[in-house]
Amino acid sequence: MPSFFLAWRYLWTHPGQSTVMVLGVTIAFYLPLVNHQLVDEFDRTIGARAASTPLVIGPKGSRFDLVLHGLYFRARNNGNVPYGEYNKLKQLEIGEVIPVHSKFTSQGYPVVGTRKNYFHFRNRKIRQGKAMQIHGDCELGATVATKLGLRPGDTLLTDRENLFDLAGEYPLKLNITAVLAPSGTADDTTVFVSLETAWIIEGIWHGHDPSLDHNGTSPKLIKKHLEITEENADSFHSHEDSETFPLTAVLIRPESKKAQALLLADYEDHPSIQALKSPVVMDELMGMILRIRDFLDAHHSLVTLAMGALLALIVALTRRLRTRELETLTLLGCRKGLQWTIQITEMTIVLGAALICAFGLTYLTIQFAASYLLVMAG
Repeated sequence: MPSFFLAWRYLWTHPGQSTVMVLGVTIAFYLPLVNHQLVDEFDRTIGARAASTPLVIGPKGSRFDLVLHGLYFRARNNGNVPYGEYNKLKQLEIGEVIPVHSKFTSQGYPVVGTRKNYFHFRNRKIRQGKAMQIHGDCELGATVATKLGLRPGDTLLTDRENLFDLAGEYPLKLNITAVLAPSGTADDTTVFVSLETAWIIEGIWHGHDPSLDHNGTSPKLIKKHLEITEENADSFHSHEDSETFPLTAVLIRPESKKAQALLLADYEDHPSIQALKSPVVMDELMGMILRIRDFLDAHHSLVTLAMGALLALIVALTRRLRTRELETLTLLGCRKGLQWTIQITEMTIVLGAALICAFGLTYLTIQFAASYLLVMAG
């Protein structure tokens, strides 16, 4: 093992040169490795969420926007699904049917109105507190509670859509009743309310609070927000037909492939509503991402080629700089073949160290990004 010993001693006594070579090769290995691992992790997480929600029904428009909205509450829909459509689907008894109303935010987090069966649908458990009881109650995702420092018993205001509309609807003060257990999904960054609460925020439902009456001065310039308490909760109602109340999406898990096929056929020619297979749509989205990854792979190949050329240049230059050292080795009886073996061993050590660093950095990156990817795509 004299070649390994001599190669190691040379690298050890030239730390600057060795560090630069290891770092350069590490980057050349790290970029394609982390690119593939992140895309694979992202594909796995969005695939799992989409598979658990086979169908998303919503207003016609962008297929990607509708599925992203239904699964992750991220995109905005340009239309609505009447509440009567949800009732019709529920009466068909074709599987689990979940209504979703997601138009508003609180501290930048989506406020999602739904029914209690959503939590059974997603298998979400309460970590602290109790379930919603009256209008105005809400349950926080784990990340929301942690980031905002909130717990059951605290309150949270919804965001105003237009800060300059002084005559517009009040923000609603939500009463936090529970914090959900962490799930590593988009539900962790969501504020859940009942459908009625979401409709109150939208102004479809209203209450008869004496403090909201216009008596001389406009109370809208005095009152900061709308608050629902046990005393006034029963006064909130709507004069409109509940069948026309808006939803932004309906999530469906059909009980059979036949039921799914029939649903897709029913909405195929519907003038304003579409039914989409969320796994198919997400596969299309991932296809676009994979094409971008292929482009990056080509770029990384060029980077690796350039790094290989640089290493070859370094070897050639170091042989010139090490002329006297190599002559001394020759005088000591070291054959030319052994000298080349020493330099090849040096490069092998550099490549080995770079691979270890690249895999280590990739692992740390995936661990650091895993929670973010799960929330973003879970």
